[in-house]
Amino acid sequence: MKLSKRTKYIGGFIGIAVGAILAAYGIQGFIVYSGLSGGGVGGIALLLYYTVNLPIGVVTFILNVPLLVLGWREVDKQFVFKTIWGLVIFSFFLDLFIGVQPLDFDDVFLGSLYGGVILGVSTAIVFHFGGSLGGTDIVSKIIQRKYGVPMGTSALAINGVIILISWAILGPKAALYTLVMLFVYGRVLDVIQSGVPTKSITIISDHSEALVDRIMLDLGRGATFLHGRGAYSCEPKDIIICVVSLPEIGRLKRAVREIDPQAFIIIQNAGEVLGRGFINNA
Repeated sequence: MKLSKRTKYIGGFIGIAVGAILAAYGIQGFIVYSGLSGGGVGGIALLLYYTVNLPIGVVTFILNVPLLVLGWREVDKQFVFKTIWGLVIFSFFLDLFIGVQPLDFDDVFLGSLYGGVILGVSTAIVFHFGGSLGGTDIVSKIIQRKYGVPMGTSALAINGVIILISWAILGPKAALYTLVMLFVYGRVLDVIQSGVPTKSITIISDHSEALVDRIMLDLGRGATFLHGRGAYSCEPKDIIICVVSLPEIGRLKRAVREIDPQAFIIIQNAGEVLGRGFINNA
């Protein structure tokens, strides 16, 4: 059953709110509880909280105002509008969740690990519904649009300066564990954004027709023929291109070896695959 445009629109705002609340919970429950900092605007807000006890949520919202102006000029207006909504929810719950303690643990590494995972998941939820939580997310979105750099990667690079400041204020241990948290956050975000890990497979064989039939039968995957010519033999060849998920690689190799042990196989990383059987952006 197809959802109406209005239902999808309202559902998007609900999804952004859920992601924002989850992010605020992860920060207060794991990152603040472990005495860690963060990156970008959030990192600055945390440092001000540790040093002069300013409320994290209020400071986060105030510091994001100039970035929202930048986003209004560089990114589509609907994205900025949804970001404002997410930022309001995020800032409110950041201060509401003060003192929350989901688990009684005394391990900074666990705080950095699970804090990074929760932040990565929650940010991916917000991104999925077309918004952000402000800060470097806006800058990362602009960089991705202009240069194609993954948002998690660019956010990690931008946050380097904040880590150095955290080192000076909180000490090397907190700064290094903050870096671990940001790395986990970036990796989780990139993995969720890119979907299930996939591989692009190129097969050169004299039995291409039989191979394609086997691939479609055993794996349920489609394939494409490219027409090529051997450089040494000068004979025409059909080159097979197909994309499979990570667990399917072993089955694909076995199928190829059974039909043509002399086949030439090239396996490459596919950063993101859109279409039938993979991610659907519709």
